[in-house]
Order: sequence, then structure tokens, then C-alpha cells
Amino acid sequence: MFEDFTPFIIALVVTFSFMICFAIWNSINAPLPPEKAPPIEPGPSRTREILARFSEFYMNLNPEEEMIFDIGLLPDPKQHIIHALYVGFDESENDDEKSAIERGLRAIVTFQERVGDLPIKKEISEIEKNITTPNSRENIIDTSNINILSEEEFQRFSVLRDQELETHFQHLKIQTEEEQDL
Repeated sequence: MFEDFTPFIIALVVTFSFMICFAIWNSINAPLPPEKAPPIEPGPSRTREILARFSEFYMNLNPEEEMIFDIGLLPDPKQHIIHALYVGFDESENDDEKSAIERGLRAIVTFQERVGDLPIKKEISEIEKNITTPNSRENIIDTSNINILSEEEFQRFSVLRDQELETHFQHLKIQTEEEQDL
């Protein structure tokens, strides 16, 4: 049938050589397989980071009693801080940690909407002015950075603050001092 197999063998060798070259080319230019993700390093959780930022911010704010601030001053959104406080309360292992979360809740409710750039403070009554001694440096207040409101105007914001605090305490089943006395 065939007298010479040489052309057939040459064609077969060329075809296999071409296929081997094509396989080598594809293996060189193929994308690398995905690498395994690096192991998660232990460190503070997002909740702890939020609580740490809020704690540092609030301590640097150095608030006085009966002051209410705008939520725009907070380092994180208020709802994120509240959620972190809730998670922190659930994860707390002793009474010291729970009391720290309670202090955090009392602090976060002093931040309300529509307060403005300047914090607000209740106007000091004449009786309170007479009680304070003029020589006491503790009672001297720089009012240039505070918006002093009348009793009625301040009451609107303080009612919101107190209602919000009560809601948080009810959610976490924290008893206030008045409830503990009963």
C-alpha cells in the first residue's frame, strides 16, 4: 500500500512537536493559582476599636455635667457606637466591665441630633449663682464655647437624652439605682 512512511512520520513528529510547544507556552503564560489567604492575626475586634475610639474621644472632650453635644462630633456613627456598647455588654465577663459599658451608655446619650456646633448647657439659676463662691476656680466656666439655654429649652434635649438612656437600660436589662432600691 504505502511504499515510503517517511512523510507520514515527519508529519507526526511535527504535529507532536507543535503540541508540546503549545503546552509549554500555555503553562508559562497561565495565571498563577490563587494563593491561600494569610492567617488572621489576633487583635482587637472592630467592636473594641470603636469603643476605644469613643472612650478616648469622650475623655479628651472633658465634658461637664448637664452638657449635651451634637452627634456630628462623634468619631463613629452613633448607632455603631451603641451597637458596640451592646456587644461589649453581652461579652463582658465581670461587673467592672459591665459598669464601664453603663458609663459608656450614659456618655453616648449626651450626644443628640440638631444640637449644633456648640454644646448646650442649662442656664444657671440665681440661687445656684449665689451658692457658688466667687473665688472657686472650679465654678468659673468659659461660656464662649458653650450655648447656654433656658431651663425650658434645655429640658427638651434632656428629656430625649433620658428617654434614650432608659431605652438602652431596658434593652440590656440594666437596673438603675432607683429600681435597685425597690
